[in-house]
Amino acid sequence: MILFNQHLRLRTQFLTRSFTGQIQTKKEGCQIQVRDYSMGTTNTAHITETGINLDGRDLLHVETRNMCRCEECFGKFAHQIKNLPPIGNTLPGIKVQEIGKLSEHYVSLKWTDGHEGLISRTIRGDFGPGKIESRVRKWLDLTRRKNSEQEFWRAPNEEVKKIWDYSWVVSSGENTREFLVHYIKYGIALMNGVPAGLKMEDIIYEGLKMGPLWASLYELVEYFTFKPDPTNLSYGTDALPLHLDLPYYYAPPHVQFFHCLENTVEGGESYWADSFAAITTMTQDRPDLVEILKTVPMTYRYTPPGSGVFQLTHHPLIRTVEGDLWRTVDSRWSMDTAQFTRERDLETRKKWWEAYSYYRDLVEDQSSWFVKKLEGGEVVLTDNWRVYHARKEFKITADGQERILCTACMDWNSMANRVLSPEKGDFIFLEIDQH
Repeated sequence: MILFNQHLRLRTQFLTRSFTGQIQTKKEGCQIQVRDYSMGTTNTAHITETGINLDGRDLLHVETRNMCRCEECFGKFAHQIKNLPPIGNTLPGIKVQEIGKLSEHYVSLKWTDGHEGLISRTIRGDFGPGKIESRVRKWLDLTRRKNSEQEFWRAPNEEVKKIWDYSWVVSSGENTREFLVHYIKYGIALMNGVPAGLKMEDIIYEGLKMGPLWASLYELVEYFTFKPDPTNLSYGTDALPLHLDLPYYYAPPHVQFFHCLENTVEGGESYWADSFAAITTMTQDRPDLVEILKTVPMTYRYTPPGSGVFQLTHHPLIRTVEGDLWRTVDSRWSMDTAQFTRERDLETRKKWWEAYSYYRDLVEDQSSWFVKKLEGGEVVLTDNWRVYHARKEFKITADGQERILCTACMDWNSMANRVLSPEKGDFIFLEIDQH
């Protein structure tokens, strides 16, 4: 005990003297001892039967050992766990043996394997000083797609339809975050005023400072303009019904960018609909049908002749995580209904088509659509796991008319990273030396 306390004093020479309280310590086979420690607030750490209670939060022994933030256990530059002992039934469990000093952000512990370290009490203790703590508090649940932080729209209001000025959005990191928070909340965000000649890569990498882009069968940035006899309907002039892209991937891309370079054709308006709003309405009226769309998968395919491509997958239309709507997968022109009939019995298929028809009636309600003809210099971000996009038929009625859009995709983690992270090159270290 004496050696342990001396070690703690050496490691905490920078401790401020503004705390008071009591510290509990416990050794194997000994009774709990309570001792005074001059630290400023009432101590809230004590050993329990299964671990420790820290500030009213119960932590298991194994969790405390995994939470150690000393430099031996947690990489200073990598912020990854290292040198952890193995866990499993073949070895006796390592337990907290003593609770040492508490500071504002940390508490010192000693475990039965002899290791001495410290765990965090606060978000700042986990991530370090700076703006990360406030961002995590404000936006962590939003970036995790918690529905309580999102706003679903059955009819688009002015906030949903808000158009942001590109120059303002990219003028600072905080402005970029405000724009992206809007996107996550509503599943869609629009910008105008993108300078002519600016490529999609420049907008994403240099302007928004995001990346990397998501690789697929297509180019990282794919350009869509009219082509005769297209191998993808997006290159034609026909209307494209409301859909979510690339359902023939088992993990469809999440964040989708659309950059309009030119749109002088007749028609060709874009429109969008919020699948989560439709599912919420359906859950209230027909929860039995929603359950079918959660559990029975539809088959999707993309097999253009001569391409060497054979993409065949299956997804339930609705996926939830801990009760929150997480992902919708739906593209009518990519359905492989023939394969679906081979994989599902007749009664299951009857129920699925009843549920799907009910759902599509909600999605196809035009009063719920956000309709806009995109103009050159406009960019739209859509949540490809939530917000449908579509295009009305267009015609080329004069020479020189064009409808040119380019698209790119990105993983959700890159979006969440841009919202929560510090700026690149801003080294933020844990404050364990001040404990």
